[in-house]
Amino acid sequence: MAASSAAEPGPAVQLSGRARELAASSGIYLGASSWRYDGWRGLVYRDHYPTKKSFHDHCLTEYAGLFPAVGVDATFYKFPDEKLLSELDARTPDHFKFGFKVTEEISVLKWPTHKRYGQRGGRDNPNFLSSELFTERFLEPVQRLGAKLGPVMLQLGTLPREIIADGSFLEQLDRFLGALPSGYQMSIEIRNRDLFRRPYFDILRKHGIAHIHTSWSWMQPLAEQLQTEASMTADFFAMRLLTPTQVAYQDAVERYYPYTAILKPQQQVRSAVLNFLRGALQGVRTGYVFVNNRLEGSSPLTIEHILEELLDKNSAT
Repeated sequence: MAASSAAEPGPAVQLSGRARELAASSGIYLGASSWRYDGWRGLVYRDHYPTKKSFHDHCLTEYAGLFPAVGVDATFYKFPDEKLLSELDARTPDHFKFGFKVTEEISVLKWPTHKRYGQRGGRDNPNFLSSELFTERFLEPVQRLGAKLGPVMLQLGTLPREIIADGSFLEQLDRFLGALPSGYQMSIEIRNRDLFRRPYFDILRKHGIAHIHTSWSWMQPLAEQLQTEASMTADFFAMRLLTPTQVAYQDAVERYYPYTAILKPQQQVRSAVLNFLRGALQGVRTGYVFVNNRLEGSSPLTIEHILEELLDKNSAT
């Protein structure tokens, strides 16, 4: 285990832990998109980790002392297994929530030509939206987390326009969702602006699935998405704050690494989130906001600034 020695000196802004208080009082969970970042030492992480392995293995416990939820990217690359799920469970308190990204074996229509896909690169994925495989290899394993299981997030890549225009994708999505077992907080993230329309929303609402509102490079601005009432398709909300508008993900990585400070505040994104959360608090709407380092430079600090405005102004009213 990581030894709890003297804390390393931290940055000027200190994290308050109020995200945990908000979750406990309202059911609104703010957390980061992932957690293993060396750049967060002295900010989130103040214990002494003598090796990279000890940091990798144990820092989640310290993260969970400040935040009530986190996104799990690892399950995008491979199906969740007993080892991963046991470790996540053992290192977090009972009230903690995990948002899992669905494995690309289910969410990718055609394999990218990146070298890590080998001979599959450029080929159609026969398991795209396979409800049987998804249920067996993903949903059934993650249910062992019980109350710690938060949203199951299906991130769809950019789809060919023709399968959106002819309705074939929505027909396939409808069949997929209709074959899934109930009892999960299923949510879907899209990367096609022209899919953000009522036919898509109607299918999600039919099955009780949440549309994930995103700040992402080429989607409609977050404020526009959140102001579209039809996009509220479930009894909970899910939001992922990923990148500034018109900024490619890799460009944001290069701009903001090692994620130690906010380098370019995204005021329009913050305002959209704050307006929505104020309404959610008044309307008793519950859900999740996962923040990526690539939005402003340091997701813990982005969360802290949102909390400062949300809770200070809310307490004053």
